[in-house]
Amino acid sequence: MALSPRAKATLGACSAVLLAGILGLAWWLWRHRPGHDPRVARLRRTRAVLVALGLLVIATGASWRLVIAVKPVPECSPPGGPLPATPVTAQVVAEKVATWAETGIGILYSQATGAHVCFSRAQNYYVALNAHHIAGARAVALGDVVLKPDLDMPREDLKGLVEHEAVHRTQWAVGTALGGPLAFPIVYGITDFFFPGARNPFERMAGLEAGFYTPSGTGPVLGPAQLAVLSALGAIIVVVPFAVRYRRAGRAGIRWRPGKPRHRLPP
Repeated sequence: MALSPRAKATLGACSAVLLAGILGLAWWLWRHRPGHDPRVARLRRTRAVLVALGLLVIATGASWRLVIAVKPVPECSPPGGPLPATPVTAQVVAEKVATWAETGIGILYSQATGAHVCFSRAQNYYVALNAHHIAGARAVALGDVVLKPDLDMPREDLKGLVEHEAVHRTQWAVGTALGGPLAFPIVYGITDFFFPGARNPFERMAGLEAGFYTPSGTGPVLGPAQLAVLSALGAIIVVVPFAVRYRRAGRAGIRWRPGKPRHRLPP
């Protein structure tokens, strides 16, 4: 899954914003937990709306994936003819089921943007061909569909890339089974923010050479953006315990300062 510099920057920024949003949401939920805030009903309504939106996206993807299953697409025909077919194993079937909704979203996006969708019997997944797809890279997996500009490349290179993207499908399936449809892209995005390109362990698992990566080390990259995120996380980790203790002391009618003995307020 090779990303362009623009896509990497966008993915990193989105991951940082998403991480900050998750932390903010966790703090907000803690402040408005049942039994603490009188506006519990509003919280429940908000939660219900978010759940409903998530279910709507999943239902849309699952429904569109079903349409493709009922109405098959043509087989991919790269220059030189199709690659040798691989068997449909129980693992492949399980991965297809696990990534059903994400695949539907990927195919819906591809068809809406004018991509040519075909089926690769080598590794048994869908390929959406569009020179202007959102990742702007050679290939990017989205569940059981691979977004790619074209198939015009040496046959052995194409074979390696097909196998590389099949590993990403497995990663999508495992992530979905463990944490839901958004688990893998979130984890991948955060990982790629600190371990970009060939340093990304997900890419190393899939094979760097097959994915057209040049090895560049294994350690994290700590540039200004990464250091800013780590500093923000460190500040949150330091401040939150003091804030929690201060709130608890206030609810108990106790004035407390760090390093000072506690004194009860006069009646």
